[in-house]
Amino acid sequence: MTGRIPGVEALENADWRIDTVTTLSKPWTSPWTGETSPEGTLVKKVTVARLNRKQTLTVTIPNASALFLNIGRRAYSEALSIRREHIHSNARRTEIYLDDKTAFTYLESMFEAVVCAHTAVEAFVNELLPADKTYKRKNRHGEIEILSKEEIERRASLSEKVGTILPVAIGINSPKGIHRAYSDLQALTKIRDRLIHMKSIDRKSSGPEVDTVWHQLVICESPIDQAMCVIRYFSPKDDKCPRWLTSYPKK
Repeated sequence: MTGRIPGVEALENADWRIDTVTTLSKPWTSPWTGETSPEGTLVKKVTVARLNRKQTLTVTIPNASALFLNIGRRAYSEALSIRREHIHSNARRTEIYLDDKTAFTYLESMFEAVVCAHTAVEAFVNELLPADKTYKRKNRHGEIEILSKEEIERRASLSEKVGTILPVAIGINSPKGIHRAYSDLQALTKIRDRLIHMKSIDRKSSGPEVDTVWHQLVICESPIDQAMCVIRYFSPKDDKCPRWLTSYPKK
């Protein structure tokens, strides 16, 4: 569904997270309301929720990857501030301690950053898969199966989509073995899976010799940078690049 949100708004001032936005090339009169919108009016995809029998709420549809990246950026920024102030700044000490509130705030922020960054990549990859194609892959028995876009979205892992399925679908080289986009995705997926499928070893007291998820959250690279590396590898390099990506904040 498309619609016009009330109020005058210039295209250059439209929020960068909007999924799709364009302008009218000529005046248009709504067949439902009779209202005429002038040339240059912003047109956006919207969703309408019914609040009760007499009232609805209209909201512009955002790009899912843009939202997840923005959430992740905020969270990682908070975690990075804690890391810089309380961890690396005390490098002269052989042992560093964080009070519980600071430590838990850091870990919560990293949880959010990792999960949102990974979800942003998956949303982007699923969006790029052409809907009018079928996809071949080998199942666990070594048999070739033909799947629709919806089946691939549900059943294929993100690593499989990025390493094999999407490159074939859009006609580019796989990043697997030739570009850091694939290794970044593997690292991001590994820590994301450890968070989502928390194991008992991560619930016990442990020393530095044990590789726990808490340890990884302290030393891991930026999950946002890892996600953006994958997204930029697959994003169109011409005027077909989505507006939200070309307008993605630098900081």
